[in-house]
Amino acid sequence: MPPKSPNRSGKSTPTKGRPGDKKEEEKINVEEDEAKLLAEEEERKRIEKERKEQLELERLEILSKIRENEEEETRKEVEAVDVAVEQVENDRRANAQWERYMRCEGKPDPTSSKEINTFISLTKENGKPDLNVVLEDAVLILSLIDELNFLLEDCVLSDDVALEYKQTILSLQSLLLSRYDDATLKLLKEASYEADSETGNLQKVVKGDNEVIMLWGNLNKNPRFKGYEFESEKVTFELPKLLAMSDIAVRILQENFDHYSHQCSTFHAKQKKQVEQEAENVEVPADEEGKKKDGETDESDEAEENKSVSNDGRKSGMSETSGKDEEEKKEEGKEEGKEEGSNVDAGESRATPEIKIEMEDDEILDPDVVDLRQCTPLGGVYHIDLARLPPQPKVVKGWTLTQIIDEPLTQVKYPSEHLRKTPSRAPSATPDARDGEEGASPAKTPLEQQQPPIGITMMLPNNVSFFEEPQVARWDDQDKHWKTSNITDLNYDEEKRILNFKTSQFGSFCLLQDTYLNMPFQSWELRPLGVNATQLTVTAAIAEIHIQVKERQCMLVKPDEEIPQLSHIYGHWMAAKLLIAKIQSAGVNIFPASDANKFATVQEKDVDMDYIYHQMALLSSAFAFSWSKWNSEAPKNKVLFQAAPLYVTTDARPVPDDDWSIFACSNDRCYKAALQEYDESYCDDLSSDAQYHCDVIHALRMTSLKGDPVGKLLTSLVKRSTSCDMFFVDTVLTLLKATQVISFS
Repeated sequence: MPPKSPNRSGKSTPTKGRPGDKKEEEKINVEEDEAKLLAEEEERKRIEKERKEQLELERLEILSKIRENEEEETRKEVEAVDVAVEQVENDRRANAQWERYMRCEGKPDPTSSKEINTFISLTKENGKPDLNVVLEDAVLILSLIDELNFLLEDCVLSDDVALEYKQTILSLQSLLLSRYDDATLKLLKEASYEADSETGNLQKVVKGDNEVIMLWGNLNKNPRFKGYEFESEKVTFELPKLLAMSDIAVRILQENFDHYSHQCSTFHAKQKKQVEQEAENVEVPADEEGKKKDGETDESDEAEENKSVSNDGRKSGMSETSGKDEEEKKEEGKEEGKEEGSNVDAGESRATPEIKIEMEDDEILDPDVVDLRQCTPLGGVYHIDLARLPPQPKVVKGWTLTQIIDEPLTQVKYPSEHLRKTPSRAPSATPDARDGEEGASPAKTPLEQQQPPIGITMMLPNNVSFFEEPQVARWDDQDKHWKTSNITDLNYDEEKRILNFKTSQFGSFCLLQDTYLNMPFQSWELRPLGVNATQLTVTAAIAEIHIQVKERQCMLVKPDEEIPQLSHIYGHWMAAKLLIAKIQSAGVNIFPASDANKFATVQEKDVDMDYIYHQMALLSSAFAFSWSKWNSEAPKNKVLFQAAPLYVTTDARPVPDDDWSIFACSNDRCYKAALQEYDESYCDDLSSDAQYHCDVIHALRMTSLKGDPVGKLLTSLVKRSTSCDMFFVDTVLTLLKATQVISFS
């Protein structure tokens, strides 16, 4: 028999490892290695996090030690500027009356009610209607209005005094229009003497310092008359045939100023105000009081709020109060209510407590009303008036017969029932078409269709920039608003800057443009040009503005792409506020109002921006500032901007990219960030070569510069920035606060 197999003998024999077991072992080893690496990585991160936290604590500890000194130093610098400027301004205001007296101008004092009332009365009674005299009076009246407007903006006045000044302004504006009417009436009375030899009509243009009077008198009454163009002013009007056959005159008075907009309710930004609701005495019937005691619910919401009575007969009410004093008053009111409530009988009169609430004084406007918070009138006002032509002098046998009319200039209403019923003298008119004749067919269309609208064509003012089609509005003297109703067929030739429109009513018109057309800004830069000299460049949505500052004066610098409508401003030195007003009146607005966030994109930050602008102004002779795209990525409590030291201020070349650094600023600290402008992701970590400081001034003055290990260059920059003139700093601050470049970029 063959030998037995070892397996059958029952003895164990060694076996080789299985392939599956080996793979499992390798997998376990890999997992163990990965877990070990992960643990090491987590440990490394933990250590790094603890190191950063410890470093952050050390930095914050250093900041807490230097905070008091840095805040005190910055406060002194900021207050020094404010105090110096305020002192000079107070001295100027105190000496203004004496300086006015010493000028011996012979003008009435607009702040004196006696003098200004005498001036207005004498001008109305004794003012000559001669054109030259009227134009001189207009210059004087406008100077008085400007003086009062300056006082309203410059001085802190009581409510009574401010109201008196505003009433005086309205009286002077009314006087000015009446003087224009006096001159117009005199010209119309003598229209036949100055009639054009070709057309036989009066066609006259008179230019003053602040106005242009265009006058056309219908002496010939040509039925084929369509319209007339004042060639020198590029203004054309078209009249319907009905007016071409009437004794009328057309006056177009173009004023370079606007005395209407300030009367609008939308001219000033809306302010929150406290509203008090007067207490009401409410009779509570006895049976109703019983229902209240039984817990029944009143169906009226108003009764629940104002007439509810508690189970013990005491009155209850809702009172919205704010502040500690209000809370104390509320508690006192409750105690008094308890004492009174115990003695209140059924049917007794009870008073609800006063309710004080905060509300926004918003106004709901009609669709045709122009919101002056969003649109700005530009180019002055165009008074397009239809006047009755007075009887003309007649020459009879060598004698000139003139009818004496002691009446003011008579405005003709259009459309008018009187004009509709006046028989037409047009040769082509048929009896059926003549109104007022027997057998004429009754009117089947409205009055406005029988009397067609008036066509107006004008070239836009050459000193105002319109970046889009202007909006035309007419002044409603009753509602005190600019309105777009009754204005049709608007057409604008952008290349020729010619505007056409039709209106069914005469009156005062203006051209408007979107106030925030140039916002938000694409970029901005504040670049030093030497001691007490810097330049602010704002690249807006459409225009580019360069404003140079030197000591107390500002100048608008002509850019490579010049805006022709600003040619009268380029190169002229003036005060900052005056320059701002001139740029705005020229249609280039880069100065947002207090409520601009409602109409333009803004970087809303919970940071004291005025304090940052103040420090930037103090450093503007030595450091350049610019916008950063990362500001929009930063949280609301942090502002990011770029800054760079500028050693050589005479070099007109752009600041090298490597010189710029991003600084992060909040209300409690400011520091140089490790972030660069061209990085791919946002990070506001502290730069390795910097530390925390309390404000912008110390962050820039105490952060080391590249290539300046000893700090010699930094010391020279600090010396330059601390030697600036106070009024230069205030001028730069005025521009920064007016443009709000950080928030609107």
